[in-house]
Amino acid sequence: MPRAHSIAVRLIAAAALWVVIMLVVGGLLLSNLFRDPLAQSYEQRLGFLLESLIAAVDLQPDGRARQRQELGEPRFLRQYSGWYWQVGRLSDRVVLGRSRSMWDFEIPLPSSRISVPRRSYDMDGPLGQKLHVIEKQITEEGVPGAYVFAVAGDRGELAAAIAAFNITLLWSLGVLGFGLLLAIFLQVKFGLLPLQRIREALLAVREGRAERLAGSFPVEISPLADELNGLLDHTTDVLGRARSHVGNLAHALKTPLAVLTNEGDKPGPETATVLRQQTALIRRHVDHHLARARAIGQAPLLRGQIPLLPVLTSVARTLEKIHDGYGISIIVHCDESLIFRGEQHDLEEMLGNLADNACKWGHAQVSLRAEAVSAPGAGGLQIRIIVDDDGPGIPPPIRAEIFDRGKRGDESKPGSGLGLAIVRDIATLYGGHVELGDVPDGGLRAILVLPGARAPATEE
Repeated sequence: MPRAHSIAVRLIAAAALWVVIMLVVGGLLLSNLFRDPLAQSYEQRLGFLLESLIAAVDLQPDGRARQRQELGEPRFLRQYSGWYWQVGRLSDRVVLGRSRSMWDFEIPLPSSRISVPRRSYDMDGPLGQKLHVIEKQITEEGVPGAYVFAVAGDRGELAAAIAAFNITLLWSLGVLGFGLLLAIFLQVKFGLLPLQRIREALLAVREGRAERLAGSFPVEISPLADELNGLLDHTTDVLGRARSHVGNLAHALKTPLAVLTNEGDKPGPETATVLRQQTALIRRHVDHHLARARAIGQAPLLRGQIPLLPVLTSVARTLEKIHDGYGISIIVHCDESLIFRGEQHDLEEMLGNLADNACKWGHAQVSLRAEAVSAPGAGGLQIRIIVDDDGPGIPPPIRAEIFDRGKRGDESKPGSGLGLAIVRDIATLYGGHVELGDVPDGGLRAILVLPGARAPATEE
């Protein structure tokens, strides 16, 4: 048995995978969107402190530096706080001043050969701190040489802020993801409830509590329910017809068997004649009911897609050989794209019976013509097969009787009288019909209407 796959599991897994991917991508985007502005704000904060330091320090003509005011940042006063400032003379690389927070720590001064007005870089600070340094070289009129102003900040604070945001973001996305997955689970379960209802309805049918699927279903499931109801109706119809045929066959055989029983006790030459007649009658009954039983279980399902032209051509060739000595010619007119939706054997049996009758009664020519017609009320397609002969025809008053079982238009012609009855029964099972009419130039016309289609066009 093939391994069963759960629709619910597939839907939930696909949706969950998509949600996880989107949450991961969204989390990365949000983290980057938060980190970049925070890093820019950190950089701008250091730049502001650097400009404040330059404004708060006076450079003296004797090469010294004097701080006129505090910068207003308390972390510059706390020992090894991670926030430091420093002023140095570039010519002899002497530190002229620094914040109290640096204690005995110094920021290395650049070489006098480096003449970069402003630069930023990372370095290791005291106590394992990771510092980000911004420094600027300053020269003033009347003050000899160049001076380096530097401000450093602890990058750990930036990393801690980003980490705290990421943790909050992770928890938020986790809760959101759990809520979405729960909603997906409930949505899938709720969405598949109609299938459970169909299962329960089928169980009720199997247990005999109902004959069809009862209830209303969503538009997506309704076609499935309609097809299942159609299949159930077909099954019920098959069983009913089977019971009817069994009863009909038993009733039809009762009289011939009684005659055979009575004649068996009467010796004489007439007995053989009676036995032959009743045996032929039994054979006709059996042939008729076997043909109908074979058609009942197949035709309404419309499982086949049979090209019509090859079947018409094959039937015509076969009958031309059978009636070769009577000078009958058979003409076939049919579009190659026409298709019969059903079993090929049933089509051959219907066409064979109609065309054979036409050949028996026709004088010189039989015509097999097929055309497509619109199916009334179904929006589909039907095929109409017209069988014409140039024989004497059948008077309208007795045309309906010709379709009765065992009824023959002329007892001198060979046959069992079951052909047209079989054609009518098979056509009815396919939702079609057969009728008789007149050919304008004289003769009988048989019109057979069956479910059909057109083959899709192929590119050459």
